[in-house]
Amino acid sequence: MSAYRPRHLAPPSPAPEPTGSTRRSLLRGGVLGAAALGTGAGTAALAAPAANAHGIYGQDVSGWQGEVDWAAQAALGSRFAYVKATEGRSYRAPSFDHQYRGAGAAGLVRGGYHFARPDSGGPEEQVDFFLNNGGGWTADGTTLPGMVDLEGYHGLPRDYGYSRQEMREWIMGFSNRYLAQVGRRPVLYTNLHWWNDVVGDWTPVNSPLFLASYRADRPTTLPGRWWGWELWQYSDSGPFAGDSNLWYGSESRFQSFVTDADYDAAGI
Repeated sequence: MSAYRPRHLAPPSPAPEPTGSTRRSLLRGGVLGAAALGTGAGTAALAAPAANAHGIYGQDVSGWQGEVDWAAQAALGSRFAYVKATEGRSYRAPSFDHQYRGAGAAGLVRGGYHFARPDSGGPEEQVDFFLNNGGGWTADGTTLPGMVDLEGYHGLPRDYGYSRQEMREWIMGFSNRYLAQVGRRPVLYTNLHWWNDVVGDWTPVNSPLFLASYRADRPTTLPGRWWGWELWQYSDSGPFAGDSNLWYGSESRFQSFVTDADYDAAGI
């Protein structure tokens, strides 16, 4: 493995949030947002995670959230945060440094995420850009493994002009490069419909799944060949700033996810 020096806090770029990137994709996966679930018990559970003793809750944020009151997020029950670091091969989120530092100062485990743009450069190039601008990982107990966001982009073809095989090769190239540089595979964020339509019946080896599925009950139909998930993004309308997420598994399993280079993904 090549020597990797943590570079979580490289100098920020002054560029604005790309206008084509909707808060990732609107109503990801074609399901309703939490705000449309009504007033039943399922919605109440989503709205009050601090009152729910079961599960480890967290969130993900980007430039859309701006300055976040991280102490308030921790008081609500948030334990971890993914922060947008990069997109494609040249965009670095100006909000990354203050969001990343703020989450850490409030006691949240935090990590960076990269919005994949297969149309704008090769996977290895995008991994290197991600690592140089916040996407690294170290076994310090406070840094989440990097996450890559795989979904459609407003104004571009859903498949970015790739065949299924070409998309699989792009994803595998990204995963292999991240593994070679950091020592573990990245988390893969996606939704059921995009993955099954664009990637198909395939899942890369030992890849933790971060599933977007806005619903009251925990998802059971999963993309590709995954049979389990690590993280579930269940709402983009609260209770936390940005998107609200749930870790599936025990406290010890979560600690392993954060700290162990040889962590085994739950669903592949």
